[in-house]
Amino acid sequence: MATGKEASKSKFCIFLILLGVQVFALSSCETIRSFWKPKDAFIKSLDLPDWVLESSIKLRIFNDSPNVINPEDAMPEDDIASYANQLRVLLAVSPAAMRDIYEMAGCLDGSDLVKVRGNKMTDSGEDIWFGACKSGTQDAIVFRVLEMGNNQLYYLYEEELIKTWDESKKNAKTNPDKSMRLATKIIEHEPAHPGARRLLGSLYLKNGYCPGAVRNYRIYLRILPHSPEKTKIDSLLRKSCGDTLFPKKPEPKEFSDELPTLEESAP
Repeated sequence: MATGKEASKSKFCIFLILLGVQVFALSSCETIRSFWKPKDAFIKSLDLPDWVLESSIKLRIFNDSPNVINPEDAMPEDDIASYANQLRVLLAVSPAAMRDIYEMAGCLDGSDLVKVRGNKMTDSGEDIWFGACKSGTQDAIVFRVLEMGNNQLYYLYEEELIKTWDESKKNAKTNPDKSMRLATKIIEHEPAHPGARRLLGSLYLKNGYCPGAVRNYRIYLRILPHSPEKTKIDSLLRKSCGDTLFPKKPEPKEFSDELPTLEESAP
C-alpha cells in the first residue's frame, strides 16, 4: 500500500545560536528526505491512524488570480503537510501565518509551544522556525515558502485573513455555512492552517460530506500528530466515512493477447 512519496531536496546546514551561547543544530549537511513509510521508526512513533498517511490525488485548478495559491483546495495533501528528517514540513506564504500556524500546531512531541526562538532561511526556499516547548525540549518546523516576496499576500493575511479566521470561528455554531466559506478562504491562501482544517473537518463530517471531512482531518493530524482528539477523530471517521478513508485504486484493465478476426468483430 502506497503511503506517500519520497522526495529529495537540496543539502543544507542549519545552525542557530540560542540564548547567546547555545547552538541548536538541525541538520549536519544531510540531504533532506521525506520519511513517508509506515514501517519507518519515526513515523511509527507518531502513532497516526493509517488513513492519515494515505494521500488522495486532486486535480490542480488553473487559476488566474495571483493571490490565491490553493484554489478550491486542490493541492495534493503531501504538498501541504508531510515529514522530513523527523520534522514537520508545511506549506505557507506569510511569515505572520507561519507564526500563527506554529503556535496552533505546538511542538511535535505534543506539548505546547512556549516561545519561538528564531528562524533561518535556506538556499532552497525553506524557512526553518525554532521553538522552545513546555516539555523542556527544543523543536523546529520547516515551512516551504510559496510566493516568496509577494507583499500583497503577506499583507492579505495580516490585514484580512486573521479577521476572517475570527469570524469563521464565531459563526461555527450559529451559521455553519458561512463559517465553512470563511474557513475555505483561509486554506486557499494558507493551506496548512490547522485551525481552519480542524473546523472544516468537523463541519463536513456533520454535513455528511466524507471526502471533505477525511481530507481536512488528514492534514490536521499530520500537523498535530499527537492531538488529544486523534482517537476521537479516528473513531468518528471509521464509523461514518469508512468507505472514503482510503483512496480507491483504479482497477487494472485486462487486455487480450489475441486480436479478433474480421469475421468475429463484424456486426
